[in-house]
Amino acid sequence: MRKIDKKKKYFLMAMVFLLIAGAIYRMWPQIQDIFAADDTIALKKKQLIKYRKMLQSVGDLEKSLALAKTTIKQAESGLLTGKTPALAAADIQKVIREMAKESQMEIKSIRVLKPEDVDESLYLSIPVEFVATGVIRQLKEFLYRIMAAPKYWTVQKVKISVRLRRNRSTKSGTLEEITANITINGFLKR
Repeated sequence: MRKIDKKKKYFLMAMVFLLIAGAIYRMWPQIQDIFAADDTIALKKKQLIKYRKMLQSVGDLEKSLALAKTTIKQAESGLLTGKTPALAAADIQKVIREMAKESQMEIKSIRVLKPEDVDESLYLSIPVEFVATGVIRQLKEFLYRIMAAPKYWTVQKVKISVRLRRNRSTKSGTLEEITANITINGFLKR
């Protein structure tokens, strides 16, 4: 075998190295595509999983929306039914008179106040002020009937004055007569 001198040996090694580097440089895009295809597939799988989750969440959101609509519909069943604030106030007056009669209270006067916005929303507050007289037990029963009414009513203001009245049918000979000035609010959808 022939001996190659050192200079030629280094020269040949450099040429082989350059030949390999040139081949790698020439083939680099194809090599990248091979490895990038695996990354692309993994990336697309992740995107697909993300989109499936989004589709499931859309279904959950639609169920939540349907439940919220049902809840709102049930909640709005407690609102007043009049088409206008005046009709709603008339409905409140009628029910107050019936409740007072059932509680044996006497209604002295009823006055409808100006409707008010409820926090700039879709609802109006219809205040009705009335004066009722009776004894404490009757007033307690009357207020309970108002608070337990199927419609959403709130007692906004109560002003009570007590007057002693002579009555021979009681043990003490006096009877406390209560005059209550009450303002209640009913709610109406605009």
